[in-house]
Amino acid sequence: MKNHAVVVGGGICGLMAALLLKRSFSEVTLIEQSAEVGGLFRSVKDELGAYYDMGSHIPNETGIAELDEMLFGSNQQQLSTWNVIEKLKSGNYFGGEWDLNSPFADSKKLDKQTYQQGCAELIQSTEFSDSSLILPFCKETLGDTFTNHIVIPILQKLYGRHTDLSSLTMGAGLFGFTRILAFDAAVADVLKQLPVFDAKLGYQTFAHFEARQARDSSSTPRYYYPKTEHGIQTWVSMLAEKVTAAGVNILCESKITSLEMENKKVKKVYLANVTEPLPCDLLFWSAPPFLALQALGLPVVQNRPELRTAIVFHLNFDKPLNNQESHYLWVWDKNTDIFRLTLYPNLNPSSQFNTLSAEILCKPDEVDEYTLDLVLSDLRDMKMIPENAQCISHIKQAIHNTFPVPTQSFEKNNELNYQTLESNVDNVIISGRSGGKQWRQADVLIAAYNEILDYISAG
Repeated sequence: MKNHAVVVGGGICGLMAALLLKRSFSEVTLIEQSAEVGGLFRSVKDELGAYYDMGSHIPNETGIAELDEMLFGSNQQQLSTWNVIEKLKSGNYFGGEWDLNSPFADSKKLDKQTYQQGCAELIQSTEFSDSSLILPFCKETLGDTFTNHIVIPILQKLYGRHTDLSSLTMGAGLFGFTRILAFDAAVADVLKQLPVFDAKLGYQTFAHFEARQARDSSSTPRYYYPKTEHGIQTWVSMLAEKVTAAGVNILCESKITSLEMENKKVKKVYLANVTEPLPCDLLFWSAPPFLALQALGLPVVQNRPELRTAIVFHLNFDKPLNNQESHYLWVWDKNTDIFRLTLYPNLNPSSQFNTLSAEILCKPDEVDEYTLDLVLSDLRDMKMIPENAQCISHIKQAIHNTFPVPTQSFEKNNELNYQTLESNVDNVIISGRSGGKQWRQADVLIAAYNEILDYISAG
């Protein structure tokens, strides 16, 4: 058994890594700069005892049996701990109407002339785009009309009306809105048999989607949400207990001051307010790579992106929500700055509260502009809550430094820092969203799991 592994970052990825590494290393230390582990997979409680998540986090299976059991427990444990969601139900609000069958904006809700012009352009766009910038990509695939009337308003909602949209990379489309709905459902189903149209059109009926899965012999993963009233915090607590029981040393509110290297390997990790350094045979790094470079004294490409602030209005009502089927919803309509809703009673049917979270992205100095009354007015306009429903408790949460605005220079600099760290250090695994290689939580976990197993098997 190897000696010492150090895990930097106490999010879900770091917790999983610590648990996996403890099987091969006699000592594993997890370092987290915050007061508690979990990252954004935490929950907050209002004055009436209702819990809400810090974002829309509904974990799903990875498809790797060992990893899924580590994350969610055995099949028997899953039955007692989780609401197992076989089909995650989403939808979107666009053009003043709800579509609870698809997360993609429906171009048919545009005025007739605009819609017909957009369809003419889309049908003539029969080539794949190789652009790394989102606006040229969308114009080359969807056409100018749909880009101007659907994509650009969404980009402005997410990344700010002040932002130079021409600088945004394809990373700006991580929410999936580069695919839209167009044409009659049956026509779209036929068009989607061609790869170039499959990439930019969504299915309009679940029957067409299921038929596609049958043809491809594919399936969607199961999703999980805790049965307790404590929200997604339950998952973090469960993993933290596993990590502690395995013998991992968790150090919260800890900051790395420097890393000492020998023969291209990190050998010691120095922490603020800790006299003796931690020995290190493997460094698992799930924080931004430039922080490791600074601690090593290696060259750093200055990488200061604009970071969006997430405002999350956590709301509890005296009447049930009008929507009692969807788990979460996208809001693509340009007449509200809300971009996503999480509907907790539909995630956890045993909940005693009528709760939802409404998310907005903004600049840090815009937080005070968004009020409870404004959000409630938007929710009533969207008919998400009964007209006479009263908000009986709430929390307005501002989470700064969440989403970086994905400009070309930011992604280039992030990649350079990643490559510098990877090429200069032999015993480091760079993982997590901060590594810039994956974004969706399951993809991050799968990549980290495989990299750890590869490192251990390589000796």
